[in-house]
Amino acid sequence: MIKARCYRCGNPFTLTEQFVSNALAAQGVTAKPTHYATECPRCRHVNKLSLGRAHLPEPEPPAPAGSAEP
Repeated sequence: MIKARCYRCGNPFTLTEQFVSNALAAQGVTAKPTHYATECPRCRHVNKLSLGRAHLPEPEPPAPAGSAEP
């Protein structure tokens, strides 16, 4: 878990390493970056999170377009 606090409104929120890894893979990033930009869930202000101590797992493969879970 990556804990963060919004710099604008002070709202604390957490992100999972898997979520960050999947988002970076969707953006086409292959190497581990030093920072990740995310929006606050309350005020939508963009916050820059340091990934220095975060262990990012391998991104999950995208689900096939034809298969929908019931």
